[in-house]
Amino acid sequence: MAATIYVTGNFKGGVGKSTTAQMLSYESALKKERKTLLIDMDPQGNASEVMELTSENITGKEVSFKNGETIWEGITTYKDLTKVIYPVAENLDIIPANIKFSAYPQYIIGKLKNTTEQLKYFAEFIVPLREMYDVIYIDVPPTISVYSDAAMYVADWVILILQTQVKSLRGGQDYIDYMKFFKKKHSAKLDVLGIVPFMVQKRDSVDIEVYDMAKELYPEHLISTVVLNNGRLKRYDGDGITETLTKKGHINKKDAHTHRIFLDILDELDENEEALGDL
Repeated sequence: MAATIYVTGNFKGGVGKSTTAQMLSYESALKKERKTLLIDMDPQGNASEVMELTSENITGKEVSFKNGETIWEGITTYKDLTKVIYPVAENLDIIPANIKFSAYPQYIIGKLKNTTEQLKYFAEFIVPLREMYDVIYIDVPPTISVYSDAAMYVADWVILILQTQVKSLRGGQDYIDYMKFFKKKHSAKLDVLGIVPFMVQKRDSVDIEVYDMAKELYPEHLISTVVLNNGRLKRYDGDGITETLTKKGHINKKDAHTHRIFLDILDELDENEEALGDL
């Protein structure tokens, strides 16, 4: 077993990056039955919070990832990220983050002055994880930073998130431009696997215009499944991911619809990976 690593990216915040990492991790583990790890590298720990709640929804037991030992302790205390893995559900684990991880840039710069050595240092923590999982998703802050660089260095693929707003389109292009620069500078192997479109308003002229621009700019990478403005996803941020059952034992329609969207996205990404892997 050697995991494929995906990082979700855009240099514009609030576009659905963390949501996509969470949902793809969930679908990969619970629907595709792949041994899946989500690594939260954002000190805000939003993905960790959602996965705490998701675990509680599934197991009925209260858990606390963010208040326990996190990626920060894994790197600085244990020197081993396998020590800070928490189970969320069957086939789904997380390495959580919290505000303490905001000290990582200062820590790594104080430890190693050379940028490439900093990246290699982090990469060593990922080596044993690759042998434990089928897939690994990494969520990072929406900025050029030590976090995003470290994730790019270890990732095989970038899943770019594109909200149908001009700033998000620019942020996406900035991300691709930086990725190309980063690949050349550090001999990284990652490439864009797919671009997931989040449409803010289905009938808004600006959203439609930006989506059409994205189709022209990225005809080979733009995923055909569009994530429309979705109240269920907003609920998941506060309540965790759910698959609520009705009295008749069927999955709630809103839950089922939302999960179907991300399963379709995952299917398209799988197809892209197979096609690009053959090139």
